[in-house]
Amino acid sequence: MAEPRSNPYVWATWLTKQMAGEESCRWKLWFRAHHTYDRLPSDFDLARWTAEHTQLLHARADELREQGYAVYLEGQNDFRLKGNNGATLSGKADIVAVKGDDAFVVDCKTGKERTSDKLQVLLYMLALPLSAPHCRSRRLRGEVQYREAVVPIAASQVDDAFRDMVRSSMDVAASAEAPAKTPSPSECRFCDVTSSDCPDRIDEAATVTATDLF
Repeated sequence: MAEPRSNPYVWATWLTKQMAGEESCRWKLWFRAHHTYDRLPSDFDLARWTAEHTQLLHARADELREQGYAVYLEGQNDFRLKGNNGATLSGKADIVAVKGDDAFVVDCKTGKERTSDKLQVLLYMLALPLSAPHCRSRRLRGEVQYREAVVPIAASQVDDAFRDMVRSSMDVAASAEAPAKTPSPSECRFCDVTSSDCPDRIDEAATVTATDLF
């Protein structure tokens, strides 16, 4: 069963998946922010993902070092920002590369391209200049590094509209009142919140209805 947190806490990827519309149930974001909980077991191959991600990360980091960049990896890019609404936003960028006036964030992805990948890097570009010493007051650009391609992200994309989007989503997470649940077979099947904590969870597959409409 879930245990309440002392203060709302949000991990970066929880927020960006919600912002991208890849997770539409706002209650899940709110629940995670306000509770620790026992998660449903997953068949995700974490060991393989970790190995592939590490290989991709170090290959990109080595390229950047050869180009003369100072490279900061993972834990060196950890941040925790506490807002006026009482919630803490936390994250950890894969790579920050710095050379002279040029500085940028890289996040390495081993899967297919998703909107939330770009939003995640944008969030790092917004947060790191506020927290990390090697990014302090810098205007960062960004990259999403996939196996076969790199998606560049201009510094100008961290604009007022993006800041408002982050603020709005963090306010949902920090709210004292839970938002409405929107359970569906397609989303619940990927959710790690058990039916003990979410009795509205739908575990059955969507039904197929015969029709003479077509």
